[in-house]
Amino acid sequence: MKRITQTSFLSFVFACFLLALTSSNSIAQCPNDINGSGIVDGEDLLELLSTYGMSCDGFPSFEPSISEIHYNPSTQQGSDNLWEFVEIYNHHEFGLDISGWHLADAVNATVPPNTWLESGAYAVFANDTASYNQLLPFTLVIPFSGNSSLHNSGETIRLLRADGSQSDYVEYSDYGGWPAEPDGGGPTLEWKGPVYENSLPSSWTPSNAFGGSPGSANSTWAD
Repeated sequence: MKRITQTSFLSFVFACFLLALTSSNSIAQCPNDINGSGIVDGEDLLELLSTYGMSCDGFPSFEPSISEIHYNPSTQQGSDNLWEFVEIYNHHEFGLDISGWHLADAVNATVPPNTWLESGAYAVFANDTASYNQLLPFTLVIPFSGNSSLHNSGETIRLLRADGSQSDYVEYSDYGGWPAEPDGGGPTLEWKGPVYENSLPSSWTPSNAFGGSPGSANSTWAD
């Protein structure tokens, strides 16, 4: 077991004190704004001190999830190359740093440096970003790289952290319990929500909206 010395503890206290002082104008939901007040204040400092030295093993990770897939757009909408997309969603109560995160396997796409995904926000990875220029303001749209595209019969989409480790994956298909309508019928594949394991076919449903709901709440979540 690692020994916590008095020197290291005092250094931690001093660092937390400086953080509280220098972050008085911090944006809401910044990483150390534990109480959500919009600043890193004394209450946050006390909370940090109460957990000093605690192991993080076994604690849940807070990461975005793959939430919508448009792998075979209807011919009425247009070419697959223009309208394919993969969406991720931050369903946590605070923002997440996703700088350098990337999609792999089915398609390749990398999140730019210094990218923060706010609580309740979406990022859209698109084959042709120009097709989605009418999305909600400030929606992050990231282009597929190279000749990436989504197979109409299904494949695996992996969401990787900046260090290359896997955060999330979906192995979608047009059979085996997966909804058939998103395979060229007009709807997208929409995740049913955070209480559902998104690697399972039963956790996905066809969108109510033609072409889905990229960059906003899934069209079926109000049902």
